[in-house]
Amino acid sequence: MTRLTRRAVLAGLASTPAIRARAAEPVRVLSHRYPALEFYTNRMKEALPGVAVDVRLMPFDRMLELSNIALSARSDSIDIVYATDVTVRSYVRNGWLRPLNDLWARLREEFALGDFADAAVRAFTIDGHLYVMPHSVTVMLLFYRRDLLADAGFGPPRSIADYATLARKLATPARAGTVSCIKPVDSTLNEAHWYLNALGDGWFDAAWRPAFNSARGVAAIEMMTSVVASAQPAPTTYGNDECTVALQQGLAAMGLQWVTRARPMDDPAKSRVVGQMDWIAPPQGHARLSSDGYAISAFSRQDAETLFRLIATSANAANMAEAARMVMPPRRTLLDDPAMAKANRFYPPALQSLAASVPFPPLPDFYAVGDIVARRIAQAVTGQMPVREAMDAAAEETTRFLRDHGSPG
Repeated sequence: MTRLTRRAVLAGLASTPAIRARAAEPVRVLSHRYPALEFYTNRMKEALPGVAVDVRLMPFDRMLELSNIALSARSDSIDIVYATDVTVRSYVRNGWLRPLNDLWARLREEFALGDFADAAVRAFTIDGHLYVMPHSVTVMLLFYRRDLLADAGFGPPRSIADYATLARKLATPARAGTVSCIKPVDSTLNEAHWYLNALGDGWFDAAWRPAFNSARGVAAIEMMTSVVASAQPAPTTYGNDECTVALQQGLAAMGLQWVTRARPMDDPAKSRVVGQMDWIAPPQGHARLSSDGYAISAFSRQDAETLFRLIATSANAANMAEAARMVMPPRRTLLDDPAMAKANRFYPPALQSLAASVPFPPLPDFYAVGDIVARRIAQAVTGQMPVREAMDAAAEETTRFLRDHGSPG
């Protein structure tokens, strides 16, 4: 990934005439990109007559880098910013987000905000202050080609060991046994999260000491390594987008992937495997649970209620019901609606995954630490370093980082 300088980022964000002319300035939204977020940000554009909305969508790693640079400079070049249950903690610690409590309370009835699931709201509440309006509760599924498994006489895997065995048996010169998404940094962390939590001792112990290099942690990454051996070539160049395309094009038989990528498998304009892909909750549970949504920058000069109304309108019940074909909505009335499961065939396994999944550790510096660990995991699973050596190096570097930055541990 190309690293951006602070000067280049801020110049780029302020390069258009509309941004230079304060009186005519649109509301600026910086967001990660996947189909549901494209939908929600388009609804922001249509939410309020006379309010122009300029949306910038980009891959997660680039979005994170850009938001960190702009917000750390206390720039008003971003008004509404995408956040996850992980990034919100560092943003809040740094004072980059405006609390939403007052607006949430005042507009609660108008936007039926009491319908949001408590767990989704808690994910974005820190020290009693709510900072993000939830837009999705996202889980991972194990995607698998039902036809290929049936032809080979197999059912879906019931354990991670079964998954590794099936990946090896289904691999052919023309088709990988599975996809492995270990493009730095988020994709690697998503994949490793499942192995470390289902087979290992998680990321950290109760005192925030690294647990990923315990005996069980090393064994978990060794299992991940065995799966990567049956995956597509150059797995470190594959993130969510690349893995989705590989599954859609029939270039892999299985793979761990976000529920947001399920419906495109049945899109005949994009997929060669329409009706052939199926899903189960990741065997042994403990895959990643993530929540995301939109927040208001503490440095925005726009009217806060206007920004809140843009966000809340995009997240109203009607819009979330429409977006439910792409992502799980965090509203109770939709999550509990049997019609949703009937209309979206990935919903039953997604709800099972929701009950068994776990979020990333609530550590403000998790992505900074994750950059360290992901790099070492990539070296381990691609054979550049022995697994034990790589995980010990990651633990030493993580401990030093947390000590130097005053974080837990």
